[in-house]
Amino acid sequence: MAAVPALWLGAVFVVPLVLTVAVSFLGSSFAGIEYRLTLDNYRQAASGFYLAVFGRTLLFAAMGSALCVALAYPVALFIAGLPERWRLRALVPVLIPYFASFLIRVMALGMVMSRGGLAEAVLNALHLHRGALDVLNSPAAVFIGMVYVYLPIAVVPILVVLERVPPALTEASRDLGAGPLRSFLTVTLPLSRPGIATAVLLTAVPMMGEMILPDLLGGGRGLLMGKALSSQYLEAQNYPLGSAMAVLVLAAVGGIVALLARATRGFDGGRP
Repeated sequence: MAAVPALWLGAVFVVPLVLTVAVSFLGSSFAGIEYRLTLDNYRQAASGFYLAVFGRTLLFAAMGSALCVALAYPVALFIAGLPERWRLRALVPVLIPYFASFLIRVMALGMVMSRGGLAEAVLNALHLHRGALDVLNSPAAVFIGMVYVYLPIAVVPILVVLERVPPALTEASRDLGAGPLRSFLTVTLPLSRPGIATAVLLTAVPMMGEMILPDLLGGGRGLLMGKALSSQYLEAQNYPLGSAMAVLVLAAVGGIVALLARATRGFDGGRP
């Protein structure tokens, strides 16, 4: 029974991955491929403009994922502390955005951040900003959009882990003289590391390959690696360079996965 899914994964994942790595070492010509081994694609992908885009992508993914976890953790902690019959009701508002189309949500966010939009009106009313709000079509708008889109994803895995933390452990820490903050830092937070790691994985990885948000919110000024990579395939038709860029992104994703696996090493059934 395992043969069918194994063949499917091999056909749609392993084979394209191997071809991408192989093509990344070939030469390029005008809208074609030269069958000669070269490292020029990696030199070009890791220098100049593409290096800056890759660095911006890593920075956005790291900062965006960290902000998502920082915002999602208190929400998950609050929901986990509710009586069981209220948890699902409290989780529904977090997941409601996923009942709407991704494009509709992003375009609505763009309208909020545009000149004369809701964000400008609220900030001016609170005297936190004066005049027109020039956020749309900028890297800042892309970053805000990434956090907005992927924040709900970070809540769920953290909540699942927090629900599994035995209340007896926190009660024991209180009995031994630990205050609420120390009990959280020494018991709850360490036991929730698998949920945090999963939240980072579910947010940072798609942020690394994001290509729609730069178009809709960045106006060409919030270019990330996903968009630069797709332009090599679809516009420039420079498949070797696009493949080399894809391999660099995959290597970065592999590094993230390795770090998260190391951070959660030693857990067994939610217990360190």
